[in-house]
Amino acid sequence: MKILVFSDSHGAYSKMESAVRVHPDADMIFFLGDGLRDADRLFDELRHIPHVAVKGNCDIASSFGGESYLDEQTVDLGGVRIFSCHGHKYGVKSSELNLWLRAKEKDAALALFGHTHEPFERYYEGVRLFNPGSIGMGSYGVIYIEKGAVVASHGKV
Repeated sequence: MKILVFSDSHGAYSKMESAVRVHPDADMIFFLGDGLRDADRLFDELRHIPHVAVKGNCDIASSFGGESYLDEQTVDLGGVRIFSCHGHKYGVKSSELNLWLRAKEKDAALALFGHTHEPFERYYEGVRLFNPGSIGMGSYGVIYIEKGAVVASHGKV
């Protein structure tokens, strides 16, 4: 399974569109907040690709298909539990500790977050923390999940 991860588009819809063109074989898309209007547009155009999206600190009311977005979501994909949030409520600009604790609480093996605009990856005591960086600045994430194993990398457009 191939997953594209975007965060912090802040109006840079065309950069998400470019990343999707580079990865037309993506099985799923995660959007981690701050640009839900861009995410709505992308999801509307790519209805065939399942998606997960959460609200960021700069997002106003936005919804796709009549559903309001949540602050965080936890999903199971390919044998991996994934926790996703924007990160601002966990103080990720100062430390990843609260995010890691929440991911452990949710029994997640992978925690996706944004907010800092900086690409980041760290594995700590059973949880891989991953920030795709800001797609508005051209950075995004690509995650492969196969038989419960996770391989994550950063891309640039």
